[in-house]
Amino acid sequence: MSSIKYFIAVVASSLFFATTASGQALDLRTGQANITGEDEITLEHLFFDNNFYNATIRLNLDGTYQVNQVETLSLTPTAVYQVTFTSTWSQQTHPYEYPVALSHFSGLIGATHNALADFWQLGEVATSGIESMAETGSKSLLITEINTQIDMGNAQHLLSGGGIGSSPGEVKLTFEISQQHPFVTLVSMIAPSPDWFVGVSGLPLIANGQWLEQLVVPLFAYDAGTDSGALYTSPNSDTLPRASIQRIELLPFLVDSEVPSIGTFTFDRID
Repeated sequence: MSSIKYFIAVVASSLFFATTASGQALDLRTGQANITGEDEITLEHLFFDNNFYNATIRLNLDGTYQVNQVETLSLTPTAVYQVTFTSTWSQQTHPYEYPVALSHFSGLIGATHNALADFWQLGEVATSGIESMAETGSKSLLITEINTQIDMGNAQHLLSGGGIGSSPGEVKLTFEISQQHPFVTLVSMIAPSPDWFVGVSGLPLIANGQWLEQLVVPLFAYDAGTDSGALYTSPNSDTLPRASIQRIELLPFLVDSEVPSIGTFTFDRID
């Protein structure tokens, strides 16, 4: 992946958008790149000279390339969103050993950031901050990791909100997001649990050059890979070495051969 990112950065660094604007100062930290075919790359949300662009590049067999399409994005520099965390997790939706009178979610924690910040990913080993959040609901280590990314310029706003004291339930959090940092990462611990959590990672709130008015994200349980417990109230059993983060598709979240969601994040633009 790092070699692909480097190649894309080299290509983007020499893009030519117009007679008065070369791409030498394009900031890939604000955007993302998608391979749309064997010979075509789409570069999205690139920042140059106080403007944002999408560009499609065709790769040639001789190693050269040509810019097929450039789109100048016209959207406000910032937007304000309210995210509503709605938990549907209950004894009715997930009956297997459901922790009656104990079920809750820890306080929301996350950040707005650019494409270089990576707080957690499916298939990657959890950071200490994600481990602490998923096992105990503590925010402190993850806040330190977020503040480090803020200091590096890769993240902008720390997001910290309340939890859900009893599931089913609901909690809301309002935050600002900018063009330079258009992605959201947000998580909450499933409790009680060994090391399970819900959340989104690197979720973009821009699509087709515009801020999204509403985005509803179904939530599923993730195993942080740091504790080997198999049930909600399993005793602590450190996983050594740590396993990678995986979505839980077996009991206790498997219901009649399906894995229903345990809630939603709904992002509503409110400015």
